[in-house]
Amino acid sequence: MRFLVDECLTPRVAELLTQAGHEAVHLGTVGLLGRPDEEVMEFARQHAQVVVSADTDFGELLALGDLPIY
Repeated sequence: MRFLVDECLTPRVAELLTQAGHEAVHLGTVGLLGRPDEEVMEFARQHAQVVVSADTDFGELLALGDLPIY
């Protein structure tokens, strides 16, 4: 699986996912620190990644239908 780890989590999460055999990057690695959630989700969609976050805003955006699900 491919993961994009949100900035509210330590980059260590991406490292552990990679060690477990997944492809994972932290937002800081791809220059998205401080960017709006919508932009983060769009980046993840374009790169076929699942967002890993402790931030409940992502779930709210999906529930409200503000972001497309692919």
